[in-house]
Amino acid sequence: MTSTDTTTNDLTVSKFAKFDAWRKRHVSDYVFILLLATVVGCLAGLGAYAFKHLISLVSGLFTPHISDWAHNWWIVVVPVVGILLTGIFTRYIIHTNLTHGTAQLLQDLKEKHYSLRRNIMYSPIIGGTITLGMGGSAGGEGPIAYAGAAIGSNFGRWLGLQPNMLKVLIGCGAGAGIAGIFSAPIGGLMFTLELLRIELTTISVLAVTVSCMASYLTISTCSGFHADLMFTPVAGVDLSHIIAVLALGIFCGIYSLYYSKVMHHLDIFYKNIRNPWVRNITGGVIVGCSLLLFPALYSTGYPVMEHVINGDYTAIVHGSILAPIMDGSWTLMAAAMCILLLKCWACASSNSSGGVAGDFAPTLFAGCIAGLLFGFAWQYLSGDTLPIGTFAYLGMAGVMAGAIQAPIMAIFITMEMSGGYEFALPLTVTAIISYIVLRCGMQGLGLTHRLIEHHAFHHS
Repeated sequence: MTSTDTTTNDLTVSKFAKFDAWRKRHVSDYVFILLLATVVGCLAGLGAYAFKHLISLVSGLFTPHISDWAHNWWIVVVPVVGILLTGIFTRYIIHTNLTHGTAQLLQDLKEKHYSLRRNIMYSPIIGGTITLGMGGSAGGEGPIAYAGAAIGSNFGRWLGLQPNMLKVLIGCGAGAGIAGIFSAPIGGLMFTLELLRIELTTISVLAVTVSCMASYLTISTCSGFHADLMFTPVAGVDLSHIIAVLALGIFCGIYSLYYSKVMHHLDIFYKNIRNPWVRNITGGVIVGCSLLLFPALYSTGYPVMEHVINGDYTAIVHGSILAPIMDGSWTLMAAAMCILLLKCWACASSNSSGGVAGDFAPTLFAGCIAGLLFGFAWQYLSGDTLPIGTFAYLGMAGVMAGAIQAPIMAIFITMEMSGGYEFALPLTVTAIISYIVLRCGMQGLGLTHRLIEHHAFHHS
């Protein structure tokens, strides 16, 4: 380090020391951290808003061309190109590994590494836009949570904060990212508490809450105060459905075990492919072939989920190469079963082969399809009439609670992103039962890691 650099650093330290002294005289630590949390939340909300629109812009170049009357062979190539471009971006332009952002953030917190690189404030958004916009079958929450955490880290470092306050701002940014991308402020808070495990001090919980609310209000002001998933249930859930709700929770838990096992083994599979180009192409081809069979797997799948929970079940086979032979309930059940089997393969291939995306939204999509399949099967086996769209909605919380092992977060994210607060009780029952079944199954199979903890373990 030169004498000029030393002088500059001394001046910077002196400036922040003077600011900190002035601040402590006029503003308490309590008020100061809440002000910082508000700023970080607003910035993360703006990032989430930009991210959503960029994904929509890029995917809008491709999804309108998916045809019901011709085979969409071109769709196999799109995710291959997307993951290759993402790999080039991360390896040769920013030189930063962005895969499984939530897992990397968890690892950083465990190692008390609170100084996140500056480019992480924007690079996950760029990489996620390429991956998801070009067909990656995953979610946007991992990139935006990582970007939000980096905003909090760099903003805090710029102000010269101590590590304990820096950690709180990282939690604020990550939670605000989740709150913004799902329009779920309480879901963002639960993310920091259940998954990142930020300490339960009064100031940290209040700061994260303020940050999540600021993010939600920011993105809602920019895009309008409307739910991400418009849900208009045809019928509710009453006491006559209680056995079916309990059975749905068990089914979601069993499926979550399959989902977690596949994600676990595919992550290891891609880690063992040393050549990054081969890894990118392999993952892209698996995603592309999955999309050829069922274009409903394209990107986050929100439009398909919205159709299904509102009663349009044929949306799952729109543009499918198998659509001509699917014209009844039995064939829709077969399609739903195939999509459930494929979703975790497509998600793991999007995330672990070099793409930049998240692990949460795919579990919502898989849960929606699981609830749809369960509803059809229950009606055929029992003869009872079920509100299948509503059970598809309950399944969203069920599979997220099991596969991510964060039941409270799953309940609030599902409710907040759709406005379905009247379903709080059946959502809770489904999510908790699924989580219990998953945990029992993991103990029986000797598995110990959560999904994101497994990724963090392999990144360390």
